Amino acid sequence: MLRFVRFRFFVWFTTLMLLLGSGTAVFAQTIVDPLPENNLVENPWFREGNKPSLAGWTDAAGSNVIWSLSQKQSNPGPDQVLGTSARLAFGSGQGGGTGQAGVDAYLYQVVAADPSLNHLRFKIHWVTQWIDQATVTIYGGNSADGPWTAVWVPLDINQSTSTGGAWTQTDLLDRTIAEGFPFYKIELYGRYPVGRQQGVKYTGVYFSVDGNAGEVVELAASAPTETVPATEPEPTTRPVRQTAVPPTNTPVPTATVVPNESDDGGETAVAAVSTPDPEPTRPAARPTQPARTTPVPNSVPTPDNSISPVYLVIIGVLLLLVIVLGIGWARAARR
Repeated sequence: MLRFVRFRFFVWFTTLMLLLGSGTAVFAQTIVDPLPENNLVENPWFREGNKPSLAGWTDAAGSNVIWSLSQKQSNPGPDQVLGTSARLAFGSGQGGGTGQAGVDAYLYQVVAADPSLNHLRFKIHWVTQWIDQATVTIYGGNSADGPWTAVWVPLDINQSTSTGGAWTQTDLLDRTIAEGFPFYKIELYGRYPVGRQQGVKYTGVYFSVDGNAGEVVELAASAPTETVPATEPEPTTRPVRQTAVPPTNTPVPTATVVPNESDDGGETAVAAVSTPDPEPTRPAARPTQPARTTPVPNSVPTPDNSISPVYLVIIGVLLLLVIVLGIGWARAARR
């Protein structure tokens, strides 16, 4: 009788652990809203199927040189696939290159667009810990090989505006330029300090063009910049571009923080929120005409970490089973 009771108790305990373990895995996934429609970016979440991938993106230093990949629960994603991102940090992460402190790193993608449309829209998720600079620059060009002219810097982060290890996302930003281009280059840039091992991670990249043009921000005459060959490493000192681009108002992130999770990227918190009021990162030259901002809601739903009613029912039944087994065990012991 005692052996039978012990066997049933073992079965119950194993079942309970499996249920609780599977429930925890579901609750820990960081799910965010899908990106808007008409995204021109290929592989915006840095994955193929359920595996991390840099397909569609080019590391300017060469294949598998500097940029690597991350896949973990704290990385945001639009569905139940474990979150993925591009990664600039020490080590090779989940595949790719190895980050180097104090070295400029460029990851870019060229997309084709309708040149008759001059209203640009952009959105991205990012996280930084220790960072010299993390910048996203949009270039326009008349061919897929350039030459390129910088038209917009929608994100510009330094150590004073670092997210402090919390994943953050921009609002749906927009910019009207004087004339559209048949090609655009979306360049993700990062450099982290010497003596540190964590730089920046990007995911959820969105870029599109449409005909909802507003007031144009007049830019000063600019000299085109040439494309960096994929086989040539970037210089360790970032060159100064001659393109005059109005400084970007960098959002100050407001984050919902969850407990730390050690991983390849070193972030200490997770946030999936929009950034409300922007704050300039440096003095900005006043444009001749104000830029138009696309009104978007600031509220972004956070993942629902509440326990499913199904799990509550299962746990209740298991607890009742424990009580019944306990009574039976006690009676057997008396005999």
